[in-house]
Amino acid sequence: MSCKIHAESQDSIIEKNWPEGVKKTHQRIDIFLALYYAEEPLSAAEIFERLNEEHPDKRYAFSTVYRNLLAFEKAGMVTKSILSTQDDAIYELKKKTHKHYAICSNCHKMIQIKTCPLKDISAIVSNSLPGFKITGHQLEIIGICSDCSKMLNS
Repeated sequence: MSCKIHAESQDSIIEKNWPEGVKKTHQRIDIFLALYYAEEPLSAAEIFERLNEEHPDKRYAFSTVYRNLLAFEKAGMVTKSILSTQDDAIYELKKKTHKHYAICSNCHKMIQIKTCPLKDISAIVSNSLPGFKITGHQLEIIGICSDCSKMLNS
C-alpha cells in the first residue's frame, strides 16, 4: 500500500465496505486493504509479497493469502480473473462499478478502459440466448502500450 493513512480512516473504510457475515481477522483485513489501495488487480503472489514487505513482523504464509482470497471470492467481495497474458489469477475488490483493462503484451501493464464497451452488447446477446440470464462479463484487450511502442520503434 503506497498510501499510508491513520488507523481511523482504515477502520471507516473497512466498516463501509466489509460485507455482513464475513469474519474479520487481521489477515483478512490486511489482504482487503492491499486490494483496496491497489491501482490494478493483484495476483495472490503479489498480495503475499506486499503483505510480507509491509508487515514483516507477521510473516504471512502464501496458503493463508490464497485461502482468504477464496473466502473473499465465495463471499462476493472480489472478482477473480485469469488473463491470457498471465499464468496466475488476479483479484480485485468488487466496487460499485466493474472495470475492464487493455493489457500490453510486451510489459503486461494493465490500463483501465474508462467505459464498459459491453454494456450495449449485453442486450443484443441476451436476445440471441432465450432463457439465458447474463450475470457478468469480462473483456480483455491485448496490444502494445504507448511506452513499449516508443521503445520498440526507437
